[in-house]
Amino acid sequence: MQTVAVPSRVLSSQTHVTALTGPELTRPKLETDRLSVFYGDHQAVSDVCLTFKKNTVTALIGPSGCGKSTFLRALNRMNDSIEGCRMAGEIRYDGIELQSRQVNVLEVRKQIGMVFQRPVPFAKSIYKNVAYGPIRHGVKKKKELDRIVEDSLRKAALWDEVKDFLHQSALRLSGGQQQRLCIARALAMQPDVLLLDEPASALDPVSTAKIEELIGQLKKEITIIIVTHNMQQARRISDETAYFYMGRMVEHGPTEQIFSNPRSEQTRQYISGQIG
Repeated sequence: MQTVAVPSRVLSSQTHVTALTGPELTRPKLETDRLSVFYGDHQAVSDVCLTFKKNTVTALIGPSGCGKSTFLRALNRMNDSIEGCRMAGEIRYDGIELQSRQVNVLEVRKQIGMVFQRPVPFAKSIYKNVAYGPIRHGVKKKKELDRIVEDSLRKAALWDEVKDFLHQSALRLSGGQQQRLCIARALAMQPDVLLLDEPASALDPVSTAKIEELIGQLKKEITIIIVTHNMQQARRISDETAYFYMGRMVEHGPTEQIFSNPRSEQTRQYISGQIG
């Protein structure tokens, strides 16, 4: 019987890794079990149980302040850097509990990459923006860096637009190009999962369409989780949708079912614009 190993790169070198067989091979790429997030005494996310299948796009929808972005940042422990923030429950990536003391947080963020709402390119060249992560993780050979930069920019559908001025400032790019550059920067780390926090909210319709087309291509290789306020966008690009309200996940299921026949009346009211 075929076996695969747990992705030990997110673990410390002392961790024992066991092989998996049978039904475990079909487990979710990422999942949460009663995940809660607190900022001091305030509970921003409450007992969320959610699974993310490999090579799917899951949209997180809900009104502003409902906890979906906080939940998203928890998935790669980005909230760790916020003073007073703490989490309860479990986050499992390929079966590994990501809040274990044996987990290397930097490796977690390498395997579970993130792109934020507004593009934040470094004040460096386009080339150095994409090469930044690999260089920090020990890639030194120029030939290898050249390959990573080109491959990442191609995956982000940006190569043909920038290949002739790679060593010019990334700040000269348009907003849509800058956001695709940020996606390329995340892809340079070869993540398994990509977290997108409203990646098109500040973009024009043409740039938004390019981002959506890119997401459709990327899901062939990686798992994507996207926070969006745009319900038409969620319906267009996602395979599954989860509706959040007041820090809780109200409903999760196939996108078409959520939008055409939601089980929860609260979900129906949000989808129809009655609440928001």
